[in-house]
Amino acid sequence: MTTFRHTIPVEDQDAAKLVGKVLAEGLSQKELNAAYDDVCKDYDKVVLSNGYMAPNSAALAVAKIYPEAERAQKITLDIGAGTGLLAEEMRKVGFKIFDALEPSQGMLDVAKEKGLYRNYICEAIGKEQLNLPAASYDIITVVGSHGVNHIESEALYEIIRLTKPGGIVCIVARMESLTNLEEYKDTFFPLCDQLEKEGRWQKIDSSSCPYWQKVEGAQVLYKVC
Repeated sequence: MTTFRHTIPVEDQDAAKLVGKVLAEGLSQKELNAAYDDVCKDYDKVVLSNGYMAPNSAALAVAKIYPEAERAQKITLDIGAGTGLLAEEMRKVGFKIFDALEPSQGMLDVAKEKGLYRNYICEAIGKEQLNLPAASYDIITVVGSHGVNHIESEALYEIIRLTKPGGIVCIVARMESLTNLEEYKDTFFPLCDQLEKEGRWQKIDSSSCPYWQKVEGAQVLYKVC
């Protein structure tokens, strides 16, 4: 029997099936990619019809940092871009230039159909450096990508490497993931604090935010030094 360690956000069979599939225990990266490939065509319909708010929370948080006149010139790397829900929300508030980093080709293909991104990069972020130049992005977003078998805490090093000095990192995740899961509870926030002590970045905000119905979100924003 498939098990998972996340709250089902709504009483909806399609949403429960989707969450159960992509947050199942013990999936390899290849298996996780396949799970997302399997749900990619229905993903937007299922999550949006059930009140998924994480992309909106991230877009509004980043918009508070930049005056409206500056937003169109800022270059964003959307890590775990999925079908492009975050880019859609950020476009609504004036941001225009995005690259997508997403390991599921199926999800990336859906995003490509929308024409949201400048580049579509089918890779997962982790401890190893990606084939991308350092200090390439004004903004890096990671929304809904911290969970069972998903992005590990140590990926923060690579996220910082890819961000321009003075640039912004915005992470929105399930609060329960970052505080309860073995993968994160002793590493994510402590590593955030350690990186600040090392002078790698400076905290702007760490607070709760709307995520998905009864599931509370964690919103973390830092300015890279």
